[in-house]
Amino acid sequence: MPKALEPGQTIAWISPSLRMNHQVPNVMKRATALLTNKGYKVREFYTVDTGIQDGIANRLSELRAAFTDPTISAIFCTIGGPAFTELLPALLADTALHEAIRADPKIVVGYSDITGLHWFLHAVTGLRTFYGPGAIPELGELASLEDEDSPIAFCTRNLFRAIADRSPIGDVERSRFFAPTIPPSIFDDNSKEPNKLLPSAGWIWLRPGKGEGRLFGGCLTVMARLAGVRAIVPDWRGRIVFIETAIGDDNVSGNPIDRVQAGIADLIAQGVFDDVAGLVVGRPFGYHAPERREAYANVIKGLLCEGPMAEKKFPILYNVDIGHSSPILTLPYDTLARLDSDKDQFAILESAVV
Repeated sequence: MPKALEPGQTIAWISPSLRMNHQVPNVMKRATALLTNKGYKVREFYTVDTGIQDGIANRLSELRAAFTDPTISAIFCTIGGPAFTELLPALLADTALHEAIRADPKIVVGYSDITGLHWFLHAVTGLRTFYGPGAIPELGELASLEDEDSPIAFCTRNLFRAIADRSPIGDVERSRFFAPTIPPSIFDDNSKEPNKLLPSAGWIWLRPGKGEGRLFGGCLTVMARLAGVRAIVPDWRGRIVFIETAIGDDNVSGNPIDRVQAGIADLIAQGVFDDVAGLVVGRPFGYHAPERREAYANVIKGLLCEGPMAEKKFPILYNVDIGHSSPILTLPYDTLARLDSDKDQFAILESAVV
C-alpha cells in the first residue's frame, strides 16, 4: 500500500489517455493552485504529441518518469479519455517498471479510461489505487472550496479523506447537490461562468440486501473492453463491484441506453456477477431527469434483478457520486466495503494508505 500523503510532498500530473492540458491551461492552473494551496508541491509531466506513435511514446515516458522519481509521492491523472489501452503492451512487458512500483508504491488517482491503469497496477504490482477526480474538470472547477456543497469542495474533501487519512473512510458521504452538465470552462478556457447545480435525488436501492467484499470496478464500457486483456482481469468472486458510465459523444447527453445495456450484458456474459457480494452504480451523466433516471434503473433491474440473475440476491445501490458525475467520491480499490440496505449504508471499512 502507498503511504498517506503528507503536506510538503510532491504530486505529479500525468495524462496517460486524453491529451488536452495545453487546450485548457487555466483549468490546469486552477487545479495546480488548489494542490499548492493545500501545501503540496506539484509537477506536470506533459509533452504535446505530434502523432499516434509519438503520443504513445510520450505517455509511456511520462508515466515511467513519474513512477520512478523518488521525490514524487502521488500521481494524479488529469483526465480520462479513449486511448489508455495503447500503452498496455509496453507496460505489461516492462518488468523493471513493475519492480520500481513495488519498491516505491505511490498514490495513484484517476477515473474513466484510467480504469485500465488501475487494473494494470493491481494485476502486476498489487498496488492499491484510487478511483477519483482529475484536474479536468473536477479539481480545476471555478466553484469555491469555501462552499461545502460545491462540487470542488466535495471532491477535494473526499479525495484527501481517502489518500491523506490513515483511518478508514467509514460511511461514504453523499452530495446534496450535483451538476447535470460539463462546466462551461471546459469548452471555453477563459469562461468565468460556474456550473449550475440541482438537488440530488439521493441513493436508490434497486435490490435490497447486505454484503461485504473488496471494492473493484470502473467505467462500464472500459471494463467491457479490458476483459480481453487477460493479464489484468481481476478475480470478481466476493467483490463489491462498482460501475459507472461515461458522457455521451455530444458532451451533453449521457452514454446511450443501448450502450449501457450492452455493457452490463457484456459483464454478465464474462461472469463478473456470478459470485459478487454487491454492486454500486454511479449517478449516470445525462440521466438526471426522473424518467431518464428510471429508464437507466430499468436496464439494471431488467438484466440483474429479473431472469437468470434474479436468484443471485446481492444488493444493488444506484445513483452514488462516482465517476462521470459532479461531484464525485474517491473510492480506494481493493479495500473491504459493506452494503446494507436496511441501514441505508455504503461504508469502506479499511484504509488504502499506511
